[in-house]
Amino acid sequence: MATTVTSGSTTPSYASSTELDAVNSVLMSVGESPVNTLSTKSPEVAIAQTTLRQVSREVQSEGWVFNTEYEVEFCPDQNDQIQLNDSILQVDVNKYRHHDGYDVVRKTGFLYDRYEKTNKFEGVDKLYCDVVWMFDFADCPQPFKDYITARSARIAATRMVNDPESTKLLQDDELIARSTAIEYDTRQADYNVFTSNRLRQPYTSYTPFKVLNR
Repeated sequence: MATTVTSGSTTPSYASSTELDAVNSVLMSVGESPVNTLSTKSPEVAIAQTTLRQVSREVQSEGWVFNTEYEVEFCPDQNDQIQLNDSILQVDVNKYRHHDGYDVVRKTGFLYDRYEKTNKFEGVDKLYCDVVWMFDFADCPQPFKDYITARSARIAATRMVNDPESTKLLQDDELIARSTAIEYDTRQADYNVFTSNRLRQPYTSYTPFKVLNR
């Protein structure tokens, strides 16, 4: 017999954290009192929020299953250019669609082909690209919210308090939170060894910038 899952009044209000919750966690990590609103004119709140947003951008830039999308269609405009908005952290042409036909990077807000040394894609109807998106904190999965918050707390404590013992404890919390985020990513992505099939999620066995973190 199938079980129907519905949301109701039994769902805890703290099941999903907000940016305010995260900022308050950062504040408490440096011995500051929590606030009721982020519009409070306080340098400590401003530092905590700025740190949180910086860390959120850094973490999401790594590219995880929740913010990575494959074969996104991009169509050149009337000037044969493809403009990229600020929510795009990483972009590359999909190798299964275009093979080695392009070598693109972001340059002055547009997609730029390093092979042809131009940001104009004349005669191209559309390009299929793999994109890493930047999400608002509220739209990140809870394990990543926890990881971003823990990392922000450690960084803020280093900047504002500089207590080695406190920083060490916060670093331990950060490592635990990161391992939970990686576990979430591994389960959600359904990684496998079939790297030749674009319809599967191949596991990237070696990414240099993640070696020390993992």
